[in-house]
Amino acid sequence: MHKYLTISLGAILFIFSNAILAEVNLFEKNFQRQSPKDFQSFAPKVDTKIMRGWEEKSDNIKMLEDGYDLLGFSGFSSPNLSPEVAREHGQKVKADMVLLYDRQINENTRASVIKKARDRVLAKQIKETKGNLTEIEITEEDLADSNSLYTFKATYWVKLPKPTFGTHFIKIGKGENQSEVAGALVIAVIKGSPAAKAGILKNDSIVMIDKVTVNTPEDLIKVIRKSKGKTVMVKYVRNGEQASVKVSL
Repeated sequence: MHKYLTISLGAILFIFSNAILAEVNLFEKNFQRQSPKDFQSFAPKVDTKIMRGWEEKSDNIKMLEDGYDLLGFSGFSSPNLSPEVAREHGQKVKADMVLLYDRQINENTRASVIKKARDRVLAKQIKETKGNLTEIEITEEDLADSNSLYTFKATYWVKLPKPTFGTHFIKIGKGENQSEVAGALVIAVIKGSPAAKAGILKNDSIVMIDKVTVNTPEDLIKVIRKSKGKTVMVKYVRNGEQASVKVSL
């Protein structure tokens, strides 16, 4: 189960800061794309969902494992904003999901007192349910006054089609002035994918597929595309030891 809180958008009536929000969407203004311009939702009709992120690093891994890839992100400080503003921009860039993070900067407001009280309740829920967060409806008591300032970050995600192999990976090296380590490092394995079913794990380094040496992620992509529909022998390094496994693509 994801460590996210579903945002009940219908219950949110946050007070905007006059003309700032009427004229410009700050999520759009501060958006940084991390993917090609033509990368967007594969759905015939995009219905962007917005979720409350919990811890960005672990959330990113969970999204990758669930078959999403990062489209881009926004980050800035401003008076309080409705999550609907982030969702609207997500709809515009055709993202399937937006994870929203916010943190109040100033502490001398009524809103911060409410937030701290709710954070205590949330911390208790996390401890008792071992991190499986339950839905929290946002009510009128959550409305922030116009003097409250927040830092916001939103990450935008696209749900990928069914994968041929099912890993996210990067090129790895030993460090400055040292030779690169062979292979492509697996940073996440998509649940239910051929790689997952074959037992490939996060942090494995894939070094060869059907006698084709893998030195970069691009090498891996090329050989996988050529072998689609076949069963291939994948050699990988795990904890310093080399092993191999058959993967049906």
